[in-house]
Amino acid sequence: MVLLQEQVRAHADEPLSYALYIWGAVYKANVLDLYILLVIVLGLGGVLQERAQGTAGFTLSLPVSRWRLIAVRAAMGWVQVALLALLPALLIPLLSPFVGEAYPFVHALQFGVLWAGCGMVIFALTFFFSVVLSGAYSPAIASVAGLIVCSVLAELPLLEGHPAFDLVGTMHGARLSTVHGETSLAAFAAPLPWLSLGLYALVALCLVGMAGGITVRRDFS
Repeated sequence: MVLLQEQVRAHADEPLSYALYIWGAVYKANVLDLYILLVIVLGLGGVLQERAQGTAGFTLSLPVSRWRLIAVRAAMGWVQVALLALLPALLIPLLSPFVGEAYPFVHALQFGVLWAGCGMVIFALTFFFSVVLSGAYSPAIASVAGLIVCSVLAELPLLEGHPAFDLVGTMHGARLSTVHGETSLAAFAAPLPWLSLGLYALVALCLVGMAGGITVRRDFS
């Protein structure tokens, strides 16, 4: 995306600043979609899927509790989600000078925090569906459906004033880029929605907790 910026901006219908180009190509569209897909993939799997493959007995025979299996897998997943979210925040500021542009690290980090916070919920949602749905692709399909439902609900007049319900909108910085037509990078300097991010963290913990409770009580024989 960084290397192709000159070609894309030259063919834009209206003058496009580098900051807005990065926002549209990375944080709102192509790379964001890839990130969501990778987070869903990270959330797939689990003991229920292992039962279909015949390996659940080996996993459950390990000298650790089921709660520990769930907690460690969720924690490692969240770490991977956060690392994926921070990759653009590191790469874009580092690569921009090679094409004669500059992108402040602080702005890239803002989007990285948004991606990590929202990615936790998407991972936990897929993680939960992997515990309750046995099909190989069912958890992924259910997660995508859940994201679509969230986007539809966020458009309802009753919830329009509550940005926390717009998970995908929060990810692409709908609140940070309050003036989409602004060519100045200052348009991306709004405070992060910490209340929404805190709510997402709580929801993610609850989903993993429910997944753990179901796993502990389920008979996998």
